[in-house]
Amino acid sequence: MTENTANGEHRDYLPAERQDMILSLLTRQSVATVAELADLLHTTDITVRRDLTVLAKAGLLKRVRGGAMSVASSDTDSPDATASRGQDSTETSIAGGLISSSRPRLHPELGADQPAIGIMLPEPSFFWPRVIDCMRESAAKQGMRIVTRESSYDEGTREDEILDELAADPTVCGIIAAPNAHHKTGERTWDWIMNSSIPVVAMERSQPILAGHTVDSVRTNHHYGVRKAAVHFLEHGHTRIGAAFSETPTAAQIQEGWNLVLDGTDRIDCPFQFNGIPPYSTSGVNEVVDRIIESGATAMLIHSDYLAIAVAQQLERRGKHVPDDVSIISIDGFATPSSRPLTVLRSPAKELADSAICAILNRIQFPEFATRQVFVDPVLVDRGSVAQI
Repeated sequence: MTENTANGEHRDYLPAERQDMILSLLTRQSVATVAELADLLHTTDITVRRDLTVLAKAGLLKRVRGGAMSVASSDTDSPDATASRGQDSTETSIAGGLISSSRPRLHPELGADQPAIGIMLPEPSFFWPRVIDCMRESAAKQGMRIVTRESSYDEGTREDEILDELAADPTVCGIIAAPNAHHKTGERTWDWIMNSSIPVVAMERSQPILAGHTVDSVRTNHHYGVRKAAVHFLEHGHTRIGAAFSETPTAAQIQEGWNLVLDGTDRIDCPFQFNGIPPYSTSGVNEVVDRIIESGATAMLIHSDYLAIAVAQQLERRGKHVPDDVSIISIDGFATPSSRPLTVLRSPAKELADSAICAILNRIQFPEFATRQVFVDPVLVDRGSVAQI
């Protein structure tokens, strides 16, 4: 770096002076890019990288792709240590991770050279746009931006190519991804993730059982959510409860949770369980409704929203009303508010987004730490579709 002298000439800053200014900047903001620092110090990218390497080896900052990130005080050697700090702490533990709290933030209008988190999530639905918005807000608070790429629920989607594109961006320091649920397509995506040199957090997906290693993940705790639904039914006097599930990327976890509930208690009599019912299949929906009427089930646990709506509509065509004749809890909770008031189990978008950002920042800062599997409990929203009997 150079500065103007009294006679207008320039002098180069010494390495120690440059490094001190880098550390000073990182006390005011949590991240800085090589390009940003080179511009600030009026020097080359190579010189900045050399300075960052020196400071990183001294433990004074954390190197990330394309820049550097500030670290906790020297007496902290893990994210969990922040839990015991007092009010003067510069960081706070959120969802098991580090989120800067009292450090000044970068300007919210982040430039294209600002450190970024790559996001690969499926095509827009009721759920994902809200999650992405929350991720953007959470990342911006850390002086980072997000770069989003849309994948697909369709089989054959080349998600590895999407991930290659994200990884090729020199500002991307880590990636959050929801791999495709189709076996062959997802297998290719998981292979990419497992061999990635860039930190990756998996979102809302179960990892391969026999993978060589695991990566950090953030998922809705559907097992616990199903328990919430069961308790809600029981509190309203329902014990004869049927179940019907569409085929979705999370359906297997929901089914597994329901079966664990049934195995763990004799208070619930489940006369039938349908799996893989398309919500727009007239014959499939009619079959579900036939079994409800024949079995005398007083309540239904249904996934997804579309299937719950279709079943409720078909029940009414048969002279059965929700909740007077049949109570329903839907697992999704994003389509029902604008269609009919069904009590729902909803994955909390903000909590999932914040947890995912925390997880990727932790992995960037502490690459040697054991992986973490974070589960976020769904919220039960009571809209009155479960009647008291």
